[in-house]
Amino acid sequence: MAKASSSKKVQRAARAAASSKGARERREIGFPLALAVVVILGVALVMFARSSRTPAASPRVGNDHWHSAYGIYDCDRFLPAFTSAADPDGIHSHQDGVVHIHPWNSSAAGDQANLDVFFEAMGARVTDDEISGPGIGVLEAGSDCNGEPTVIRVVRFARTDPDSLAGSADDPVSTLTELYEATDTYSDDFGDVRLLGDLEAFTFARVPVGAEIPPPPEDRLQTALGASAGNLLSTGPETDLDPTDAPPAE
Repeated sequence: MAKASSSKKVQRAARAAASSKGARERREIGFPLALAVVVILGVALVMFARSSRTPAASPRVGNDHWHSAYGIYDCDRFLPAFTSAADPDGIHSHQDGVVHIHPWNSSAAGDQANLDVFFEAMGARVTDDEISGPGIGVLEAGSDCNGEPTVIRVVRFARTDPDSLAGSADDPVSTLTELYEATDTYSDDFGDVRLLGDLEAFTFARVPVGAEIPPPPEDRLQTALGASAGNLLSTGPETDLDPTDAPPAE
């Protein structure tokens, strides 16, 4: 009987030791897990706080109102502006050769404010194969220009400080076109070109390779400058197209 009693005591002691060991192991594992959770939550809160302080990229819905002159240049001359005045997203034109940029919604704001939104509002297409849209018909790449085959290009122009280009007394700077210089020339993916600020300018061109592409005409630049100074406003989204504004056929 003594032996049986002793055996039971040994078993109870073994079970107690195992239970104590398991508790210690759970405590040893549980502490670093809890610490990891605290660290992860802390990092997440810091990132959220930083993101909440970061302003939305421009142009912002209801805050920014920009104007950029544009021109359609074919071989050696400018064509009329697109005739559409539809404005579904707040990047549009008043048939005046100016891109009016004041997003109505997030799909046309910040990084999404690009030429594709403008082309869609105009019912236009500008690709490496053609420039087409209401008011200009279809300009196909490869067609002849003074005996040379043509390509499609889009050029971004930036307005420079007038003081930096001040001419001499005999040759002063007298036109807005003299204040615009090309900053980027694009050969494809034109719709992805972002609208970056007020009083930029764009020329959509069909020209021979290497041809010089000028900024939009003086009257377009004047219109953009006047609209920006007066903050010309639109009343709200407008999606109806006139019959002549239908997108070109596929």
